[in-house]
Amino acid sequence: MKVLFINKYENSGGAAIAAQRIAAGLEEYYHTSNNFLVGTHTASSRATSTRPGTVRNVIERGLNVLSNRAGLQYLYFPFSTSAIMRHAQAYQPDVISLHNIHGGYFDASLLPRLSAIAPIVWTLHDMWAITGNAAHTFGDTSWKNGRAGKGEHRRSPAMGLPTGNYLIKRKQKLYAGSDLHIVSPSRWLYNMTAESPLTKNKPLYHIPNPIDTNYFRPQDKTVSRQGLGLPADAPVITFVSERLFASEFKGGAELLNILHLLDAQLDRKVYLLMIGRDELPGTFKHLECVYTGYVKDTGKMMQCYSASDIFFYPTKADNLPNVLIEAGSCETACITFDVGGCREIVQDGVTGYVIPPGDQQQFAAQTLRLLQHPDACRQFGQAARAYIEQYFGMKVVAGQYYQLFQSVVRNPQSTDT
Repeated sequence: MKVLFINKYENSGGAAIAAQRIAAGLEEYYHTSNNFLVGTHTASSRATSTRPGTVRNVIERGLNVLSNRAGLQYLYFPFSTSAIMRHAQAYQPDVISLHNIHGGYFDASLLPRLSAIAPIVWTLHDMWAITGNAAHTFGDTSWKNGRAGKGEHRRSPAMGLPTGNYLIKRKQKLYAGSDLHIVSPSRWLYNMTAESPLTKNKPLYHIPNPIDTNYFRPQDKTVSRQGLGLPADAPVITFVSERLFASEFKGGAELLNILHLLDAQLDRKVYLLMIGRDELPGTFKHLECVYTGYVKDTGKMMQCYSASDIFFYPTKADNLPNVLIEAGSCETACITFDVGGCREIVQDGVTGYVIPPGDQQQFAAQTLRLLQHPDACRQFGQAARAYIEQYFGMKVVAGQYYQLFQSVVRNPQSTDT
């Protein structure tokens, strides 16, 4: 079976990581032939770029900025559109595995044209497919009626003029004319795609994001802490600090308040291991910050998770975050807000705690409870590992994707392995 993966990035961001893991699982267990087409190319990338060369990249990015300001989000890409069609026609895939198409490289009018070449399985990583322009609406349910919410155009990825209703109608028309099969990694997003007038009449599936639990596994805690300059016997809380305060999704302000609430109740030193480039403003009495800088290497990420007692994820908007899956696979107890599909990864009171959105007092209180009961914290971590293996393991998820791909291909004889 030949699978063409299309995403904004090859290996940066949650959608790219999920796509790469799906491809790896399909190749390992079902011997598929995979090919990646991406909107943004890096020097180390093995994928094909939709706009190779600096000049084309600058021109198309400039056009994207101008069209966004006019409210004509993602409607014109003179280089990427033709490149995507040429590549798909040359490769002749059995299935097109589509991921994030927003981001300034993919015009949705390609959907019916691509699906004439091969059926499209579109894995959604946020709400963009069912809104005018927003990746998340933060509770606004105007999308249920096929309308853009008030002020939605200011939500990321933001645009200038509020043309969301036009964009929704355009999406609906294009989806209707496409051989489209939609995967929602979380039940949370699956339920919304089933309600949306844009997608409810399309075949819908729930398949979680996978992880290779044979690779992502707990490391020796003492050795991990030594490698990160952390003491062997002090409690360690870890969180991702990349774009923590720059993104409307990350919950940086909420995290800072939680840490101050926690700091006021502690009677001993607790270390904060921050994965990323951002630093916390201000000072703490009992919390000691340790900064890793930007971490790209998965081995270093496993080291960080394994050195930790608790992984924090105070997100304000999300689908099925890979970091919670990774932390659980490394036997780390997690605490997160009940946002998106987070509770589908963290079992409240079993593998960690799921806190009502915005309840910073409870977030701090449950953290303190785990810090005071290290045996319970370890039990949570062990239960998390078992749960991730059962429901998110790469072999399990790859099997679900392969079964789906086999069911939609138009020439089954050509996909025998």
